[in-house]
Amino acid sequence: MAKRAPILSQDYNPVGARLRGVLSHVPSTSTGSRAHEEQLETSHVVEIKSHDSQEREGRGVIPNLQPFKKEIKESYLRFRCTDAERKKWHDITREITGEHNQLSHVMRACLLVLENSYDELKKISPDIQRMKRPSSQDSMGLAIYEQRISQYLFDAIKAAGRPKG
Repeated sequence: MAKRAPILSQDYNPVGARLRGVLSHVPSTSTGSRAHEEQLETSHVVEIKSHDSQEREGRGVIPNLQPFKKEIKESYLRFRCTDAERKKWHDITREITGEHNQLSHVMRACLLVLENSYDELKKISPDIQRMKRPSSQDSMGLAIYEQRISQYLFDAIKAAGRPKG
């Protein structure tokens, strides 16, 4: 039986082309290899037009942007929780995002909110540090302790405002 002729070209990759188009518009401090830069220059790039890029084209200014090296996520941040808490948090993130297994993305977003409010958190850190952590056997004390910390965090996040970027 004869082989089928491929419908698409061998280097057909619409997702990769889209990502290269987006990444080629991101400034970088690292210098990439020349071969990689030439590959990006000669590849077919799908460009996403934004209002800002249309203004730049109207003025005739083309930014000199280089691709940046991908940072690999190979570290883990772990903490203990009950099975009921884990199930509840997975259910909440599924309701929010509409997709399964998005808890890590939501948790990363929460940590970005904390990063954004770092200056406000530094102001209230003496108050948090004065609180005495109860023993791990005191479940009611731990719940109250975590509730107080969450109140301080909420105040700092509210004072910091919406994340930039």
